Amino acid sequence: MKKSATSKSKPAKSQPTITLSLVVGSHPCAEQDDRPTVSRLQIEIDRAINELINQQEYLGPPLRSQILTDLWFLNDASLVAAPAIALGTASTNAAVAHFALRLPQAMVVDGGFEILLDRTAADHRVCLRGIDGKSTASAVDSFIKKFLPEWIESVAMSFQSC
Repeated sequence: MKKSATSKSKPAKSQPTITLSLVVGSHPCAEQDDRPTVSRLQIEIDRAINELINQQEYLGPPLRSQILTDLWFLNDASLVAAPAIALGTASTNAAVAHFALRLPQAMVVDGGFEILLDRTAADHRVCLRGIDGKSTASAVDSFIKKFLPEWIESVAMSFQSC
């Protein structure tokens, strides 16, 4: 199993580790189409975490990412309330369907995909919703390019001790 990035010695030991859940559907199509995409997203998130940690002024909590299926995720209220990215289609990932009703649109490509996230509030949940595996991968690419560093920093700073 691939290890995810974690912060090393800079954050105080008393701070809890913040886990960023990456939620893929448990449907066979999601396993086939979205599992490689979520693994690629995890690599980019871990890279962004490491870049944040390597900044001299970063004193936030340790961060790590994990990949979960929608069944595990939606049956644990603490995971649903925590920072998370759900990706795929609403028919193959119940977490995508859940978030699609609760998050505002940040970017839409008609007939392709949408990125749902609240950039103005403390809600650190994201939905990368495609119409198929290819469009979901495009949503992930766009999220990485346009929103990922800002999102990682926002998550980290929202949990930083006063």
